[in-house]
Amino acid sequence: MTTSENLKYYININKDQVYDKLVEIFGASNVSKNEADLYPYSYDMTENEPGMPDFVVIPENTDQLIKLAKFCNEHIIPIVPYISGNNVGGLAIPEKGGIVVDFGKKMNRILYVNENMMYVLIEPGVTFGQLKKYLDENYPHLRYSYPNAPPYASVLGNALLSGMTNLGTKIGSMGDAINGLEVILYDGTIARIGSCFYGENEVDPNSWWCKYPIPDLTGIFINWQGMTGLVTKGAVQLWPNNPLKKPYLAIFFGLTDVAPFMRDVARADIVDDIVAFTTEVAKMEIGIPNPKRYPEEPAYTAVVLISAQTEKMLEAKIEILFNIVKRLNKEGKNIHLIDYNEFSKLYDLRARTIYELPAVILSLVEKSGLSWVGTYCDSGKFEKLIEKTDDIFKKYGVSPYVMMKIMKQGHYGIFRPNGKFKQFDNSEKK
Repeated sequence: MTTSENLKYYININKDQVYDKLVEIFGASNVSKNEADLYPYSYDMTENEPGMPDFVVIPENTDQLIKLAKFCNEHIIPIVPYISGNNVGGLAIPEKGGIVVDFGKKMNRILYVNENMMYVLIEPGVTFGQLKKYLDENYPHLRYSYPNAPPYASVLGNALLSGMTNLGTKIGSMGDAINGLEVILYDGTIARIGSCFYGENEVDPNSWWCKYPIPDLTGIFINWQGMTGLVTKGAVQLWPNNPLKKPYLAIFFGLTDVAPFMRDVARADIVDDIVAFTTEVAKMEIGIPNPKRYPEEPAYTAVVLISAQTEKMLEAKIEILFNIVKRLNKEGKNIHLIDYNEFSKLYDLRARTIYELPAVILSLVEKSGLSWVGTYCDSGKFEKLIEKTDDIFKKYGVSPYVMMKIMKQGHYGIFRPNGKFKQFDNSEKK
């Protein structure tokens, strides 16, 4: 059996010949083998070992990528898709050299918005900040869903990695929000997944409305981290932008009180999103570096986002939220709700970046290194996960940095311990 460990690359070709071919395909201004140009593609914020690519190319269209895929398949040359470089997982580090394909520079067009069926057709380089600005200016009645990633992160990249966003409690993972994909396979074949499948050349932009009822093949590309093809277009769903919005901050004095709160509120169908953090993270967001939690302080906080079409609808949702808290407190929990907008006025206004997304969340980037473990989980195990990770953080004398979410009205959860470190300090990395 041949594995990536013993696979031979650059079959029947040398790197000078590869460079010449890349220049032929992409043009000299869109190809580089200069180490100074390659270096930024060799690492990310994680503890993963860096790896230098042999070349970087900047594509402008699908035809170029078809030629690249055919060429690399013939000579067994690794291709590494890359968009904006802020992935926290080592996914775009070229472990075997090869060619980095940088989609972010030129394949970054918003191609079409279908108001009636509420989707947007985009190229991989479109960012969250770019999309939000475009919707606010042209379709203010529609909204997308934004993660705790910076505004320069890729919309399509996030969806292809089943990202979590500020509509996660309502709609679930963004992988579920993909209507269709155009993908170039390893041999240069174009595959179109979803209702956009028909047509030999360019597809009618109004045909990207659903994945069904044809067989759903998006699973071949979602969460495969670019290994199964180069996605060149994708349609993702939009939602009505409710005019009234109200954020709350919930604080939890019992270590595990946050868990039943998240499950019960999600099932009540009243919120867009709930995202919970250890209190240490809340302190970081108001400008306290390396904070400690004192015994009398709450263990966790949560940001609860509510939106509505009318004042009465908003009042009803808020009433249900407070009733859930009252019931849980009668059962022995110790939970309090605070108007988040008022809270943010008391402290650094940067605290609002937790829910006014997309935004750069400074606590995530204040050190040069960032990593996490954990992902989607059984929300019924939140309590055990909270207790075990709290013990681990204490054991190593590290400020607990945990993020939790409840997804798709309680169908599943997310539990993610994070670690920040000085990337070039091996003792911290360890």
